[in-house]
Amino acid sequence: MFDLVLKSAKIIIVDDEVANIDILEGLLEFQGFENIFTTTDPTVVRGLCEKIKPDLILLDLMMAPISGFEVMKQLKEYRFRDSYLPVLVLTADITAEARQQALSGGANDFLTKPFDLIEVGLRIRNLLQTRYLYKQVENQNQVLEEKVKERTSELEKLNRELIVARNQAEAGDRLKTAFIRNISHEIRTPMNGIMGISSLLADQELSTAEKIEYIPFLRSSINRMIGTFTDYLDISLIVSDNVVTLFKPFDINKELREVEHKYLQVCQGKKITLNLHLPDNDGKFKLNTDKELFIKIVNHLVDNAVKFTNAGSVTFGYSLNGDSLGFFVEDTGIGIGNEARQRIFETFTQENTHISRDYEGSGLGLSIVRGFLKRIGGDLSLESEKGQGTAFYFTLPLH
Repeated sequence: MFDLVLKSAKIIIVDDEVANIDILEGLLEFQGFENIFTTTDPTVVRGLCEKIKPDLILLDLMMAPISGFEVMKQLKEYRFRDSYLPVLVLTADITAEARQQALSGGANDFLTKPFDLIEVGLRIRNLLQTRYLYKQVENQNQVLEEKVKERTSELEKLNRELIVARNQAEAGDRLKTAFIRNISHEIRTPMNGIMGISSLLADQELSTAEKIEYIPFLRSSINRMIGTFTDYLDISLIVSDNVVTLFKPFDINKELREVEHKYLQVCQGKKITLNLHLPDNDGKFKLNTDKELFIKIVNHLVDNAVKFTNAGSVTFGYSLNGDSLGFFVEDTGIGIGNEARQRIFETFTQENTHISRDYEGSGLGLSIVRGFLKRIGGDLSLESEKGQGTAFYFTLPLH
């Protein structure tokens, strides 16, 4: 098997004497070599090497128009790219200077004419065996390099996965911390209000009229606590993918008017205008979606708009766009900075920590809105400018 590999080697014979070429070519053919290339023009050797990619070069030194020494100079770059391309010099120049110059110029072996053909054959075989071993080592190195690259890639992938897992764990820790801090505030505050007002209502010295004045404050604290618990339940259903939807037609205008009525008194107290825009379609069609989720979506968006608007107006409503409805909630409030537009959709997040306690709330509203909209086929977008207000838009299929 090894002999067959050697006999298939590509060998170039370079000599300006045809007779010398015939002798060497006959020797090689007799020994069974199959791929023999010859040339009497030393100027074409470089191009011939690029074309056939030889395994061995048999080179004469004393040639015209260029010598074998010049040929080796021209082959220096090519041989550098090839891990090991042996050159066997066969020359009539028997001087020590020629031998030294040839070997220093890149020749791997050196024989002078007239030479023993048996010795030539043995030296050719030795040089081809050495090249074969070089190639074997080179191939093994390439295989090892590929394996190292593969392993490195696997390790890099594993490292990236570990980084992602670490970041997720850290995010989970931050989320738990935010949850504890948030729920502590959002439950403790209304609870303190309920307990405080309950104590006042139990005071025998207070008149009935005075007690009646405290009831709205008690109701507000109770509603805030109920809202907080509802938000936590909703976000847990969304995260665990346990939201159940029930699609059925309902009067959309009626539901939006109830939302308007719910927030009208709050807006009047803040001296801002609340506007509801409805198309002229009373009784013409009903929206077929999950009514409970839809009402929660609208309530969260309007509640946010009212909460973050201290002057001007809050406007909400919808328009009919073919087979879909385009809903909007617009305000003239504090607006949202560009850097915060993605972050506000994360759980327990308002635009920044400086306003998170100035404006009450669980920080779950927009996360709940986006989660519920995905369940009923909606899509949420926003437009906002810092200090100029915010507009939220979402679409729902009519049928």
